[in-house]
Amino acid sequence: MNVAQLVAPYQIEISERRAPEPGAGEVRIAVHVVGVCGTDMEFYSGRRTNGYPFVLGHECAGTIDAIGANVDTWRVGDRVTVRPNFGCGTCDRCREGRDNICPNSRGLGVTIDGCLVEFMIAPARYVFALPEGMSFDAGALIEPLAVAGRAVRRAALAAGQRVLIVGAGTIGLLATRCAALDGAEVTVCDPIPERLDIARRFGARQAVTSEAALGDPGTFDAVVETAGVSVTAPFAVRQARPGGRVVLTGIPMDPADVETRWIVWRELEIHGSFIYDAADFARAAGRIQDGSVHALDLVTGRFPLERTGDAFDCIAHREGLKALIKIRQEDN
Repeated sequence: MNVAQLVAPYQIEISERRAPEPGAGEVRIAVHVVGVCGTDMEFYSGRRTNGYPFVLGHECAGTIDAIGANVDTWRVGDRVTVRPNFGCGTCDRCREGRDNICPNSRGLGVTIDGCLVEFMIAPARYVFALPEGMSFDAGALIEPLAVAGRAVRRAALAAGQRVLIVGAGTIGLLATRCAALDGAEVTVCDPIPERLDIARRFGARQAVTSEAALGDPGTFDAVVETAGVSVTAPFAVRQARPGGRVVLTGIPMDPADVETRWIVWRELEIHGSFIYDAADFARAAGRIQDGSVHALDLVTGRFPLERTGDAFDCIAHREGLKALIKIRQEDN
């Protein structure tokens, strides 16, 4: 099978491997589509590494191709996506139903080789059926929508409350839509003006390029940070009103200089939001299926597997927002 491997920062090569066989409790998936996300770009740039060569990708959709022993929940040909962070199933967090923060988890394209391959293996319990009629392209976007949806859920928004979304990348724009669906009054801040046009289409009442355009700090009921750079966490804290909530979902690689005095003086609630649980994933699938979130509107480029490097370069140079790698060119 063909594999897109990261062999050095900014260098992806196509190579061949033998297709893997599923073990007990596993299935093999013929991958059709893979989305490129911000985490992939951190590895691509070399800011994060798991050694070389390494296979990136964790947003995927495809069909079940082979089934291992002790799996009776799936059939060959089922159209699926994957929750790509595999909890151990035995630790305290997993037993609590919080496998998203399992300390022993394995993450596709993060701690283990990802899904930029023609065939991949996944634990059957982490495979999720695509809703009837959903395209593979849309199925690959369930994962980022689940990330955004969880972050907004942890903000505990009430209808009419003011929320600031910091960052208008894929997660920030999807969070914008989720917050608008909750009835919040949404403001988005991002330095790239073109992304703010999408934010308005996704339900933002106000979209600005700088902190100065927001007016007096400390006025938002909730702030959801999605950009994941060192300056945005302290920015988010400054913007929350007394008694407000701050949700941090971006993961900066550099230390963030947060002024804790504002957290104390304003009695802010600070929440981390890390990926999602099974309910978040199902909710995201439903929102794409019922048309309340037009996630495919964020796709700005589609590339075959042999042009994976071009797709990554496009995102690295900010020439697009969301790229999809089409592993197989069959109809969706």
